[in-house]
Amino acid sequence: MTDPNPAPDWRSLAQSMVRAIKQEGYLHSPALERAFLEIPRHAFVPEFFRLKQNAAGVTTIDGVVDATDPAWLHTVYTNEALITQVKPIAGQPGATAFTCSSSAPALMADMIEELEIEPGMHVLEIGTGTGYNAAILCHLLGDQAVTTIDIDPQLTARARERLAALGWHPSFQAADDTYDRILATHAIAQVPYEWIRWGKAGGVVLADLRAPDNNTIGAWLELVIDPDGRSATGSLMDPRGYFMSARQVPDFASAGEPVPELTDAQHQRRAEQTASRRTTLAAKVLDDPDFRLYLWCTTPEITFARMPDGAASLSGPRAESWAHVADGNVHHGGEQDLWAVTEQAYGTWSRAGRPAKETWTVTVDSQGRSTVSLPGEDDSVRPG
Repeated sequence: MTDPNPAPDWRSLAQSMVRAIKQEGYLHSPALERAFLEIPRHAFVPEFFRLKQNAAGVTTIDGVVDATDPAWLHTVYTNEALITQVKPIAGQPGATAFTCSSSAPALMADMIEELEIEPGMHVLEIGTGTGYNAAILCHLLGDQAVTTIDIDPQLTARARERLAALGWHPSFQAADDTYDRILATHAIAQVPYEWIRWGKAGGVVLADLRAPDNNTIGAWLELVIDPDGRSATGSLMDPRGYFMSARQVPDFASAGEPVPELTDAQHQRRAEQTASRRTTLAAKVLDDPDFRLYLWCTTPEITFARMPDGAASLSGPRAESWAHVADGNVHHGGEQDLWAVTEQAYGTWSRAGRPAKETWTVTVDSQGRSTVSLPGEDDSVRPG
């Protein structure tokens, strides 16, 4: 293995990075530890974006860091995620979003350890990105056992070159009924059925199930492909990190549809159409992460948020329905009462005993339909 971008002190920096990962409780496997010590991360991150946060908490780009910057190499060998690509947002001129990063090494190690990836397995990585995670997998398993794919051909081409320079030649084309383990390095709102087709019976899929317009709503999803090889059953767990949402096209960032800004006339019409009623369900129910996740799984078309003043704000598709909840009052309008939908979901969740996400069952059937079931409930709901 030859480092295509030699840096004299990178190995000592890698050792420091590994110590930091282990201090967080990861890297129990000596083989995985060796992979992080021997794969040069800087070969996969020749540059990254420096970020800054304004007073409102909005993160923006503050320049590019590369080998000409004294901070480049030391930052690459920290346990941090590094943003490596931005793309325009379709339909929003001038707006961009982060679309690729080199994930925090501890997060990479955590996913590999969660999946119990071992020699002899065939692994599919969905989301090649920089290629660094694929290199770690190649080091563990040999490149003939690794496949990595990405929606962005530009990212794939660069990763292929970087991997080849180090002597690794994994596959870049997924195949049916092939993989013992599948891991996704981007978030999903629903499990794509081809993931089940690609895995072997008994194979395990690990992904970040997350609302595309609110990254505080989500959980890690671990599925086991059923013996029929055409369906899968699994469970949720607390996320130990989260990922960018999957893109639908390579040229644009996949972002949630922005709520249209209302004109004065539309505000006036809303005021005329808004009805009011009382409710016994307080806005603070949206603070419960398990109920928040369940509500999203039940009604993925509804956007909801807690406001700084403690109220709850909800919006339906294309903002055709809306609701505002505060102090026991609901002000709502449009095609449906969105807080009534929330009350119904809360009732179902409460009758089931307000179960934690870890007790829910997730299934993907042979028709590709994904559902979430609460313990003791016959009804199930589609995730995302």
